[in-house]
Amino acid sequence: MKYSTAEIQINLKAIKNNYLFLKQYCKKSEVAAMVKASSYGLGGKNKIVHMLRSLNCNNFFVANLNEAIIIRNKFKDINIYVLNGLNKNEENIFLKKKIIPVLNTYNQLTTWIKFLKKNTSQKLVIHVDTGMNRLGFQNYDVQKLIKNKIILSRFKDILFMSHLACSEDKKNKYNKMQKQKFDALKKEFPDHKYSLAASGGIFLGKEYHYDMVRPGIALYGGKLQFHNKLKHVVSLKAPIIQISNVPKNSYFGYSNLFKAKKNITSATISVGYADGIGIRLTNKGYVMFRGIKLPMIGRISMDLIILDITKIRKKIKVGDFVEIFNNNLTIDKFAKISDTIPYRIITSTSKRFKKTYI
Repeated sequence: MKYSTAEIQINLKAIKNNYLFLKQYCKKSEVAAMVKASSYGLGGKNKIVHMLRSLNCNNFFVANLNEAIIIRNKFKDINIYVLNGLNKNEENIFLKKKIIPVLNTYNQLTTWIKFLKKNTSQKLVIHVDTGMNRLGFQNYDVQKLIKNKIILSRFKDILFMSHLACSEDKKNKYNKMQKQKFDALKKEFPDHKYSLAASGGIFLGKEYHYDMVRPGIALYGGKLQFHNKLKHVVSLKAPIIQISNVPKNSYFGYSNLFKAKKNITSATISVGYADGIGIRLTNKGYVMFRGIKLPMIGRISMDLIILDITKIRKKIKVGDFVEIFNNNLTIDKFAKISDTIPYRIITSTSKRFKKTYI
């Protein structure tokens, strides 16, 4: 199979480096880990959660309850937070599995408190929307809570959180506006813990760190421009399964989107858009082979991509692997030529790939 299957390599040492660097960078703030979508597509069988746990990471965020249960069944002694909140008839499973719902509305908060009854040892996490307008307490919910502060008085462990909409743009004034709203909330509820920054927010400055930060993409080797001590994590390579000599004026791929202006030696590799390689790379993407760029020609297919290997036809053969992204052609660069974002590159990686952890 090794000569016909694409392989994705995840460098656990690089993730370790990124986590430990963030702990050092954030100093007194707790560094949690975003592990939703199976650790951004890289965490088969929770290997990344296991590694982060070995580094004394105790707080893990996922999107939904199902993701949380999968992790909880393997890890009994960590805090797992569900960002999508407390939904209908989920109270028992949250409590039974010791999973923490992020409470996104005043109604969710009161429902959860009512369910807990005298069980006030539970950690409360309240998400306040400061400008994303996606999830979280809207202003009218915040005003209700201010008028009814007493409902929180029985709980000693409360975390207020919010999420920045434009944190990857340091000059965007919206960051400061959201922070001002968050600070106003902190004045109303001064005795609790606070978390505002995900990956981008961490590098806006220490004033954005509060009590906890929640990195995601920075752990997994994306957005390396945040800091030069962050390391690339993931590489993808695919084998050549056919080489052809094709005459001038021939067409390649569906819809005849590429016409040869000269005789071409082409190679076909066994990946395609079903594997997360975007169709927008048609006639503009490239792969690497021993440091040499090989253009993608013709439309990206579901399972196959055609390359022009004319300039190195004597140096490459069926069974050789080309690199789709690597430490030099990073997921940031690959995302840019794919007209997308690095988050999508790694979360879309195919289950068909052979996964190797190094």
